[in-house]
Amino acid sequence: MIYICLLILSYLFISINRALLGIPGFFYYSSVRPVLKMYFRDKLFKVEEVYYWEMAESLGDRALWSILPAYVLAFDLLDLPNVWLKAGTFLFINYLWCLFYAAALVKEYIPQTPALRPRVMRASNHL
Repeated sequence: MIYICLLILSYLFISINRALLGIPGFFYYSSVRPVLKMYFRDKLFKVEEVYYWEMAESLGDRALWSILPAYVLAFDLLDLPNVWLKAGTFLFINYLWCLFYAAALVKEYIPQTPALRPRVMRASNHL
């Protein structure tokens, strides 16, 4: 029963994201962005200039993949005494999933970002 409620709430949250902005992962990406800023620093800003909406949309689509594993871990495998601890663990696992996936997306987009590509020096024939 709890899993069904969490599943419904997750889909409701994703539909609110999509209805408000047309992108399912805007709030997911916004929640992990401060941690990504600490890790990637200036590179994150340059990647976001080009790929912000693509990363948010992809993260929102992939956030659904963490629901079942997080539920199994928080509610079935771990023997936590309180329902609120289980729910907190569930949310924490979802957050970690989004954080790791967002970091992987940033690493994927770094080589494709024009501002972060290595500059090729041309040899000059003039002396």
